[in-house]
Amino acid sequence: MNLTELKTCDDLRRLSLKEMEVLARQIRLFLLYSVSETGGHLSSNLGVVELTIALHYVFDASKDKLIFDVGHQSYAHKILTGRADQFSTLRQFHGLSGFQKRRESPADPWEAGHSSTSISAGLGFAAARDLLHQDYEVVSVIGDGAIGSGMALEALNDLGRQRRKMIIVFNDNTMSISPNDSGLEKSITRLRTSKVYRDTKKDLSQSLSSSEAGQEILHFLKRSRDMVRQAVVDAPLFSQFNLNYIGPVDGHDIGALISAFQTAREKDEPVVVHVITKKGKGYPMAENDTIGLWHGVGPFDVYTGKPLAAPVPGVLSWSEAIARTLMRLLALDPKLAVVTPAMATGSELLPIARRYPDRFFDTGIAEEHAMTMTAAMAAGGLHPFLSIYSSFLQRAYDQVLHDTARMHLPVVVGIDRAGLVGADGDTHQGIYDIAFLSTVPDIVLCQPKDALEAQDLLYSGFHQNMPWFIRYPRGKVPFTPKEHLALIPAGTWTVYSTFGDRPADQIVIAYGPDVDRILDRARQENLSLMVVNARFLKPLDDDLLKKLFESGKPITVYETDSYEGGLAMQIQARASDYKRDIDVLTLKDGFIEQGSVEQLKKEQHISLDDLMERLKDHAS
Repeated sequence: MNLTELKTCDDLRRLSLKEMEVLARQIRLFLLYSVSETGGHLSSNLGVVELTIALHYVFDASKDKLIFDVGHQSYAHKILTGRADQFSTLRQFHGLSGFQKRRESPADPWEAGHSSTSISAGLGFAAARDLLHQDYEVVSVIGDGAIGSGMALEALNDLGRQRRKMIIVFNDNTMSISPNDSGLEKSITRLRTSKVYRDTKKDLSQSLSSSEAGQEILHFLKRSRDMVRQAVVDAPLFSQFNLNYIGPVDGHDIGALISAFQTAREKDEPVVVHVITKKGKGYPMAENDTIGLWHGVGPFDVYTGKPLAAPVPGVLSWSEAIARTLMRLLALDPKLAVVTPAMATGSELLPIARRYPDRFFDTGIAEEHAMTMTAAMAAGGLHPFLSIYSSFLQRAYDQVLHDTARMHLPVVVGIDRAGLVGADGDTHQGIYDIAFLSTVPDIVLCQPKDALEAQDLLYSGFHQNMPWFIRYPRGKVPFTPKEHLALIPAGTWTVYSTFGDRPADQIVIAYGPDVDRILDRARQENLSLMVVNARFLKPLDDDLLKKLFESGKPITVYETDSYEGGLAMQIQARASDYKRDIDVLTLKDGFIEQGSVEQLKKEQHISLDDLMERLKDHAS
């Protein structure tokens, strides 16, 4: 079948069960080869192909609301709704999003990129439908990692209270990004292994239904099976939320899935359909992945599984540079502990988890909990480090403000993926943390320009009596371990000149890796600059700023994060006291879509080319 011909549920319903099974294999191969070229979320999408086909067979995506939690596992859904011919642009600049996207199709009623919103969104759609007297189904597909989040549990609780008609497809694959090992996961395991519930009726119904006596026995067994369901299956989990339950269902049996979804659709109450899938289905390397390496991938060789981008000796990801420094500090300080909300793989923390299992805490997808727990660990006498992505830290703002900074607790927070991240798009751009953290009193926020400075800033954080946030971007950095780590006083900046002792004609204030990039480019352009490394974003180096303002030289602030609340805005506010006009190049107010970091900078007119043109205008 030509996948580009699939547009609606009617196209799918013309197929026989056997043809749909062939289609599933075809989609899986298409996804494998397509993602191997563009990169993207692989194993989660390979695991839900049959599930998605069954959903589109039973429901009408043009009318019903199909909501995929996070949205990263919606690739088969995109294929079945007419977007197969766009997959060469997946996660590319102005291309197909890696998540559900409302502008792409009416079949995408909701957008996400962060976990555990699907049940809340589904309940909202159900409430709107009922109040407006409309007629459509609401289906929320959520995984066993996401359902343990506080937001999902809050929504389950409210759904059980409101009792609105909607379906939750509980996609159970024992994995989030990496393996789940929570208390809730143990309850789910009991659901999976409740064989007496799954098999009693199935095994005996055919042999007993042919006689009157057999039907009486069958009726008795059905009541017994319902009792088993209440006691063994529902009680530990879904019945406590007052929800109906169907399952477990083989998530790769299209016929069984269709039957379960049709049964759920007929009910006028909230129903959970428990589906067991295999993450990475059909690609052995992804199927056998126990640590999440195949969750999100860059371009790779399908046959060897090796990334197409060859590693560069002496160059690490920023995440790994921080993790290696942490490993060194863990050996020196028995009170140091590491916490992460389900980002052990992405933030390169697995070696720490293996070497120091008693001092490593993966909370699962629970950012608020992770932040508060980290704060209390500090209050209890430990020296905790929380590793969290910038875009996920947004979820823990109250815990930063109320539970951490207000009590002046000495936690160190590593803000991974800070700044523009590229292909994951607007839900993952880490461009807001400076703005929202700048409103929090009594904290330190810093960003190193290179791995040498990163080691010292991380070391310094563990020698402070206040919250210390260190942000670092996605991408690579040359890394050499420092022989001796040094303390850096908070609120101090450093100054560099393009031509040594030669007086600079103008001043650029920047932070992070852009500092060295600007210096290198200015030397190529023969521009005489003082480049200020504003490595502390809170507190600012007000003594140095005063001297810069009083110098009378043109000042440009270069910032690739949000202007609103960012460094540039703060410097402009201070400059007004000196009646100085400060030029800024920074992101415009708005959400930044997907693309390479360089493409996004050019689109926003904040590339190094744009900066050099601006500086040349100042010099003329």
